[in-house]
Amino acid sequence: MTKQEISEKFKNKFGSELEVIETEQPEPYLYISESKYHHLCEFAKNDPDLDFDYLFNLAGAHYPEERFEIILCLSSHEKRHNAVIKVKLNIENPETETVSDVWGAANWFEREAIELYGIKFKNHPDPRLLLLVEDWDHGYPMRKGWTGPDFIPMPES
Repeated sequence: MTKQEISEKFKNKFGSELEVIETEQPEPYLYISESKYHHLCEFAKNDPDLDFDYLFNLAGAHYPEERFEIILCLSSHEKRHNAVIKVKLNIENPETETVSDVWGAANWFEREAIELYGIKFKNHPDPRLLLLVEDWDHGYPMRKGWTGPDFIPMPES
């Protein structure tokens, strides 16, 4: 499928809950509402035309004073196409449903976002710390403005 065909397939299914971002990239960039995020992921994997069987990245992002985001990079081995899915999360309470039940690889990616950004994933099967020490209580190191004990500021130029 082409970039346009993939975008149209999602747009036809999710309508106003989906925003297509125009980029020069070869894959479509799509924003989905948080309420339809899990449903879109199931659709992306299970629809025979899309067949996004491979989640090769899931990352958090922090835009201070605005929002958090989850970014998923998907690929289909058989169909040989990709897509980038983004979800805007509330700045006060960044939370969404886990997609580890859709792609097993999401488990560890989500654990990273939990401890580094403070993003919560409802119904996550194993929210244990992945990277930080067990007694870590110094906040979320990937949030903009974080100044924990190991923070080294950039020198003034």
